[in-house]
Amino acid sequence: MHILVLIFGILMTIGVWSWRLQMARRGAKAALDAAGAIANAPRRFAFRYKAGKGGISLIEDPREAAAIMMMEVARAREGPLTEAQARVIDQEMIAHFNFTQAEADELSAHAAWVMNSLPDPQAAMRKLSQLIVSAPQLGPKEIVDLDAMLVAVSEAEGVPTREQLTLLQVFRDKAGLKT
Repeated sequence: MHILVLIFGILMTIGVWSWRLQMARRGAKAALDAAGAIANAPRRFAFRYKAGKGGISLIEDPREAAAIMMMEVARAREGPLTEAQARVIDQEMIAHFNFTQAEADELSAHAAWVMNSLPDPQAAMRKLSQLIVSAPQLGPKEIVDLDAMLVAVSEAEGVPTREQLTLLQVFRDKAGLKT
């Protein structure tokens, strides 16, 4: 009989220790998960901050802003982006940004996507113009070059429309350019 009690005691001891090891393993896993969550908190909060901002508020690169401005000028003609407008936008990006055709196509697609979420073209043009004018890496030559790029896009389908001229004037007013 005491052999059975001894075997039962050994089995109970093994069971208790395995349960304790399992609890310790769960606790260690929970502590590791908490440490990972704390380590990722700055990145997670930055993402939430950016996700809460609108599409245009995320624009920081002047080339991206210029591409969106060209798309806005093209869209001001009332209608979908034409092949001639797309070709002029790509040519201007290749010439002034030293892009390859693939890079120009990629930036054009991104600019078109961002532009579709912008409600008011004049407000978007003012905000993007301010970003361009205040960019420390851009000088007067680059601002004049951007004006020429916008004019080229506005003339891609012939004489610019009144809406296109209005957007060009918004940029020129912000940039301090005379017409």
